[in-house]
Amino acid sequence: MKIQRSGMLTVSQFREQFGEEWQCAAQLSRQRWPDGFLCPRCQGPSRGYIASRRVHECARCGYQCSVTAGTVLHHTRTPLTGWFWAIYRMSHDKKGISAVQLSKEIGVRYSTAWLMLHKIRKAMADRNGSYTLGGLIEVDEGYVGGHEPGTQGRGGKNKAVVAVAVEHRASGQPGRPPVPGFAALQVLPNASSKSLDGFLADKVRPGSHVCTDAWNGYWPVAANGFIHTATDLPKQDQPPHKLFPWVHITLSNLKRFLLGTHHQVEGKHLGRYVAEFNYRLNRRSMEQDLMTRLLRATLATSTITYKQLIAAPELTG
Repeated sequence: MKIQRSGMLTVSQFREQFGEEWQCAAQLSRQRWPDGFLCPRCQGPSRGYIASRRVHECARCGYQCSVTAGTVLHHTRTPLTGWFWAIYRMSHDKKGISAVQLSKEIGVRYSTAWLMLHKIRKAMADRNGSYTLGGLIEVDEGYVGGHEPGTQGRGGKNKAVVAVAVEHRASGQPGRPPVPGFAALQVLPNASSKSLDGFLADKVRPGSHVCTDAWNGYWPVAANGFIHTATDLPKQDQPPHKLFPWVHITLSNLKRFLLGTHHQVEGKHLGRYVAEFNYRLNRRSMEQDLMTRLLRATLATSTITYKQLIAAPELTG
C-alpha cells in the first residue's frame, strides 16, 4: 500500500493507510529497506516480522533488527500509530501542533507528546542542514520574544536574534515580479558580524548576491565571497518591508506561528521551533508527499532523549 501521490494526504486516507500498528510498521520497513529487509550484520533476508517487538529476524544469522533502531523513534514505547499521526500533523498543518493538543489527540501524557514533537523537530533541523541557498538573496535579522516597553528591533535586550535569508526566483511569467524561493532561518547569539558571517557561510553558497540593510554587522559580507548590496534604509523613500519584502513576511509568519500555536517558547528550545517553521516553509509546494518526506527524515536521524533536552544549553544555531 503506497501513500497517496496526487494532492495532499487527507485524514480519511491517512486512517485507511496508517490506522493500524502493522500498517505503520510495514511502511517503516518499506522506507528503511525499499528493496526488502537486509540484515545489518550478514545481509541476510528477513525470516519474518515480530510485531510484539517491532523487529525483523534474520533468516541467516537470527539477528533481530528493530524497524525503529537508530532513528528518532528508537526505544519508543508509544504506539507507531501515535507517531504517524504526529508526523502527519507536523508535516501537513502549516501552524504545526502543540504538545497539549497532540497529547489529547493520541491519548498520551503531555511530557510524552512534548518529547515526541521535539524528536520530530530534531529530524527537521537535521534535514534543513543539508540545504543551501543561491542566486539573489535577501538577508536580515529579526527579534523574537516578549514585549519590551520602549525597545524595538536591535534595541531589544531580552529577545532572541533570528537571521533570515530568502531566495529571489523568477516567477516564470513575463512581467511578473520575482517570487520567494527557499529560505534559511537560524537562531544566533547576537547580530554581530561574526554571527552573521557564520550564518551566511552555513546557509548561502559562495558567489551569491546578498542584499542587506546597512547594519555594520554585514560590512564583511563582500570580503567573504559574496556579491553584496547594502541599502541605507533611512535614506530610502520606501519602508523596509517594501525594500526587503520576503524576509519581513517570513519573520512575521514565524512570530505568528510561535505565538499562535505555542504561545511561549523557552530560549533553549527556540532553535528547534524555528527549524520546524523553516522545514515546512521550504516544502509548501510539495503537498503530494509531505508525510513521506518527514517520515524519511525521522528515519535518517538519531534520537534525542528527554534528559538531553532538559539539560541542553540554549540553542543559538
